[in-house]
Amino acid sequence: MSGVPKNHFFLASLLIFFGLLLLLNNLGIASFVPTFGTWWPLLLVVIGLHQLVSSRLTNLFSLILIFLGGALQLRRLGLLDQMQMRLLWPLLLIMFGVILLFNFGGAGRRAAETKPDGTSDDVAIFGGIERRIASPSFRGGNVTALFGGVTLDLRGSTLASGANVLNVQAVFGGVELILPAGWNVEIRGVPLFGGIEDQRKKEIGTEDTDERKLRVNALVVFGGVDLKD
Repeated sequence: MSGVPKNHFFLASLLIFFGLLLLLNNLGIASFVPTFGTWWPLLLVVIGLHQLVSSRLTNLFSLILIFLGGALQLRRLGLLDQMQMRLLWPLLLIMFGVILLFNFGGAGRRAAETKPDGTSDDVAIFGGIERRIASPSFRGGNVTALFGGVTLDLRGSTLASGANVLNVQAVFGGVELILPAGWNVEIRGVPLFGGIEDQRKKEIGTEDTDERKLRVNALVVFGGVDLKD
């Protein structure tokens, strides 16, 4: 428990709390349906904030969760009518498109290249991407699979010094990360009806002992994230 980050511990505690409320309600011990039915969109906001903070404000995809959760919460509170909600959905699509342009831009890049700062951004929507990256100083980036799949092969790369962050979103999709042996990897995950699996072969004494680290921040909703070597 001492090694759990504070923001991750807070999110886990919140999910457990709401889970207990639902369990007590379903067992007939107490009734929390009206309260939960009103405030459940706040879960989306909290998860989005958690992803944004965990990624050091680099995971712009989390803004969609915050926007969606906030809009639904205002609707549940009666502060937005049905007509206003109909205007919000196109805004959500526009927001998603802007994030794709800003965060996953560079359509002219070849598949095996990273950006000049040593990061790589990939997004698959209703399709698949297979990418091999050979970077002498890999710093992380963003990977999103929305109704699609992404395979990222990093066996030809070397981590940059310090902590490097790779934000992974798998929503009704899957992401496969193929990593070099010996990389020091820290996984922070939020699986909702999905899974995060580390299938790497771990041998004593093989992990890097220097300060190089890859931190994987994963948001999984009805999908999966697999780490392999």
